[in-house]
Amino acid sequence: MEENIKHLYTQIENKHGFIILLSHEFKLKPNSIRTNWFSTFYSVPNKHQDRVIELLQNTIQRQNLIAV
Repeated sequence: MEENIKHLYTQIENKHGFIILLSHEFKLKPNSIRTNWFSTFYSVPNKHQDRVIELLQNTIQRQNLIAV
């Protein structure tokens, strides 16, 4: 699952905006998410992984629709 998150995250064009989205979703500081979840090790907490994947997929789908 972590590899899936890593792969999907690399496809996000506006990473800052996505971090802000996660910050609002999980009520955490953006810097904490960026540093602890998406740094070198991509260690998203297990309890949030399903929702993060869903948000990643939705964000990628939206950015692809805009690009068309």
